[in-house]
Amino acid sequence: MASPRGEVLLPFPGPRARVKPVTMWRSTWVVSSIQTLRHRGLFDRYAALLPAAHRDAILMCVAGTWLPVAVARAHYEACQALGLARAEQIANGMAVGERAQGTVLGTVARAATGAGVTPWTIVPQMQRLWERGADGGANCVTRAGPKEGTIETIGCELFDVPYFRAAFGGVVLGVVRLFARDAYVHDDTPAHARGESVLRIQWV
Repeated sequence: MASPRGEVLLPFPGPRARVKPVTMWRSTWVVSSIQTLRHRGLFDRYAALLPAAHRDAILMCVAGTWLPVAVARAHYEACQALGLARAEQIANGMAVGERAQGTVLGTVARAATGAGVTPWTIVPQMQRLWERGADGGANCVTRAGPKEGTIETIGCELFDVPYFRAAFGGVVLGVVRLFARDAYVHDDTPAHARGESVLRIQWV
């Protein structure tokens, strides 16, 4: 199967219009994100930016449970309000991904130890990995060349928060770098898009 972006390795599970929007988000991502903010000395500023309506739900959550997407969005909007440069947002995402390798990214971490593993071993499993952290949404993976592809994710309102979109790119970048000497992730999401992400990945 082909698309304008290349060979489709992982198609959307059905028509885009029928994709169930994300309603719940895995707390492990939020807990890992908060831990990263603490490590970087940003926690106090972040906590002061949390809305009262969701403050307790965010600060008292534990890993391994589900949070309503509105609660997760409040967390990422507070992160956005920190005013960090995009490079810092991506770096935070990479750090969060490293912290989550023992849980939602455990499959990736284990696969990285195998001989002959490349990004094409794990990237086509994006939907399975996504479902470990989100209830709803869908992914499509295409291959444009031997070491270049696209991950398109739809149905997740968290992508409307620039911090989340950049941090998600950081998580993906960290995953790809598990299997390559170096890697790059470019945000090709259309400016008018809502609730979606288009990441172009390249590696050497």
